[in-house]
This record gives sequence, C-alpha cells and structure tokens, in this order.
Amino acid sequence: MPTPQPITTRYNVVTEQVRAGSYAWSLLAVRDTNLLVDAITPAQFEADGQLPYWADLWPSSIVMACALRERPGLRGSAVLELGCGLGLAGIAASQAGAVVTMTDCESDAVEFARYNAAQNLTPAELGRVSFRMLDWRDRDAAGSYDLVIGADIVYDRQLFGTLVECVRRHLRPGGSFLVADPGRSIGRDFLRLASTEGFRLSERTAAVTHHGREFTITLAELVAAEAA
Repeated sequence: MPTPQPITTRYNVVTEQVRAGSYAWSLLAVRDTNLLVDAITPAQFEADGQLPYWADLWPSSIVMACALRERPGLRGSAVLELGCGLGLAGIAASQAGAVVTMTDCESDAVEFARYNAAQNLTPAELGRVSFRMLDWRDRDAAGSYDLVIGADIVYDRQLFGTLVECVRRHLRPGGSFLVADPGRSIGRDFLRLASTEGFRLSERTAAVTHHGREFTITLAELVAAEAA
C-alpha cells in the first residue's frame, strides 16, 4: 500500500500567524479554500453533502482558544474536540493542561490538526493530545469526557439531534459542552433545542479581529445534568 503524501505536498498551504490578546499561534492552513470548493463535483457533493469547512481558520476557533487558555480548572481534565479543523482550539486546551482528543470526520482535517499541534506544543503538551476520526452518528464510539468543545460546528439543522446525542454519549455527568458560534440564527436555534434536552445554558459574547475584520462571537456553555 503506497505511503500517503504529506499535506504540505497535497495542498497549496500558507502559515498563518494568529494573535489574540497575549496569545499567539502559528497554523498551517490551506492558502485558498475556494479552490477546494471549486474542485468538488456535483456527484461528490450529492454523495456526502460535505464542503471543506475544516480548511478555514474561523474566528470562532480563536475565541474558543482564548477561552480555553483562561478557563479555570482545565488542567488534568479530559477534553473532546468535535470538528477540530486546523486544530487551534484543541491546541489551546492542551496548553491549558487538559488531556485532549481532537476529532473530525475529514481525515485531512485530522492531519492538519496533527501537524499544527506538533508545531505549537511542547513535547509534554503534545503527549497529552490524541487524534482520531469521528462521525457524530457513530454510536459505538467510546470515550467519556469532562468537556466537549466545538467551534463553528452548528450550521446544519439536520444534524442538531445527531450532535446533541453525540455530546450526550461522550459527556460525563455534570460535564460541559462549550460551543463558539458567530451569532447565526441557526446557532440560536441549536442552543434553544439543547437547553430543552437536559442541558443548562449560559452564554457570553467576545470580539475578535481576524484578517482585518472584527467579529462578535457567542460562547455558549451547556452543562449536563448530574447523574441521579
């Protein structure tokens, strides 16, 4: 079986310097994600309905990363990232002392996350991170976590129920699901649904500047009910 080519030869890449407050990261990203979208054939899109959202660095992930770096009590916690994309949020969680599992349903996203983690983390921090493919519909997926995180992952109404059940399967009683969203109306709808499914909701907003534009991001925390 041939050895897969590294992502740096399969994609036209660029290194983005990300700075927010006192934090800084260096992330390998796809230079022009529009080219990836243009390359998708109608047949491919009809088969899985997937677009390469993972290849962009979203402002929501920057806000999530800052929140994780500042989150008290994260050291030693088990964290699951859903839709890791380029890996920024999971990297920040490890830097804050968490034991992190970074997941995505796209294999190339996992490879970008793996590469970026190696570039940004110390050996000790990298030793606390694992990477895996995860389809939210996989009911056999194992793992129990104190915190589940997702940045800009709530954009498909058809996946609302699937996402809630995925979080419920992996979250320990009393654990939290932390969601960063750019304030879309569909994101509000998801939070309303989740808050009726046994989660207690709290939220705040944060501003971030990305590529010269300012974005206001909603950071919502859904706390699971304690076991009886």
